[in-house]
Amino acid sequence: MYFAAFSALLMAVAMGIAVGYSAPATYDMTTRPLSPIKPTKDEVTWIGSVLAIGAMTGGLLAGPIADKIGRKTTLILNIIPFTGGWFSICFAENVSAIIAGRLITGIACGVVSVAVPMYCVEISTPEVRGLLGSSFQGFMVIGNLLSVVIGSYVTWEYLALVGAGIATLGLVCFFLMPESPRWILAQDDMEGGIIVMRDLQGNHVDAEDECSKIYKDLTNQPRGLLTLKECKHPTVYKPAIISVILMFFQQFSGSNAVLFYSSAIFEASKDFLNPKKSTIILGAVQVVATLFSNIIVDKVGRKILLFLSGSLMTLSLTVLSTYYYVSVENARFETSYSWIPLASLILFLCGFSLGYGSIPWLLAVEMVPLRARSTIGGLATFANGLFAFVITKTFSELEDVAHTYGTFWIYAALSFIGCFFVILVVPETKGKELKEISSHFCKSKKNNPKLSISVISR
Repeated sequence: MYFAAFSALLMAVAMGIAVGYSAPATYDMTTRPLSPIKPTKDEVTWIGSVLAIGAMTGGLLAGPIADKIGRKTTLILNIIPFTGGWFSICFAENVSAIIAGRLITGIACGVVSVAVPMYCVEISTPEVRGLLGSSFQGFMVIGNLLSVVIGSYVTWEYLALVGAGIATLGLVCFFLMPESPRWILAQDDMEGGIIVMRDLQGNHVDAEDECSKIYKDLTNQPRGLLTLKECKHPTVYKPAIISVILMFFQQFSGSNAVLFYSSAIFEASKDFLNPKKSTIILGAVQVVATLFSNIIVDKVGRKILLFLSGSLMTLSLTVLSTYYYVSVENARFETSYSWIPLASLILFLCGFSLGYGSIPWLLAVEMVPLRARSTIGGLATFANGLFAFVITKTFSELEDVAHTYGTFWIYAALSFIGCFFVILVVPETKGKELKEISSHFCKSKKNNPKLSISVISR
């Protein structure tokens, strides 16, 4: 089970390299004298943000495709847009080819962000569902760290080749792994489901009993796409709304803007530390904090970690915006305290990685009935991509209008509002079966979950 999850999560590493590519690549394009391509400021924002547009498309396509041909086959075929996008970037002769490559790679990232967490949750035992489900973000930030580290030593062309190589490595490792037992059972193959369940989980569960329960659940559900009646059921629309709003707060905390433009942000404090080294430090901090979150998420709980995450992001962004505000009128202050941007963003990424980095993805799968899982996972990915595009594309424009300090104050305010949303709305799912989670959304007899959609699933 762990090896199968690890093999799938290698594709999250490939996605992380794509997400982290923008910062070192655009820095190299704009500062290296011999770079064959010199993007303008507006083109840099497109290189950073267009990945999210592709992810929106890939996220919407991934759910139906994964239900039709399987989680494994979907991820294997996804190697085509992954490598195609990277080669378009590597051999680009103009900015348009780079943007096109980023768009295609973004489609592959959208598929990965839906299919990999779905696969990891469906092959896991209840005891480690949180660990494996949230590990997607942990492996993604490892890819981001690899991107900024390798990008500080090689040109943007060779960094694109590294991205293609990691994507191919993920395919090779995952090729021998089994399909999700839940998808196999959905194809009316009880014997195959039992065999795969036993191979994956050993003696931790009674494979025959577990598969019988899942199969009974599946046979009680209608086939095909969700109906409008099912979408109106609280076990579907309530977690869908919560998932989309969590994605909003995840992106409008400014997280992707920080990652995409980190080298440019640190350019202002280059007297304290080289911008490339600052970006590497941020990536390393994000990896450690995310892996720590993955380890404790099944012990501490999702809700507490989300609240702590929002609180730390609010604090760090407030400090950072105050630094930039004071520096406008006081050049000596800016020089004397040039370490504040790095310290603030380290605290920000610690907070982000602790909760908002991985838990929204976990909850988008964990709160949802099996039948609606791929649909809502795709919706959440589409919303995440849309919000990521808006926040990364408008970062420079927002700086021009509200200045750097105003931009980070806006992000801080939205992070603060997100804390109240977590306290008042988000349910705690730690250690609960999906049937228990569903009952949270159906508190009246009128909304009995058995009326329209079954939720028996581990």
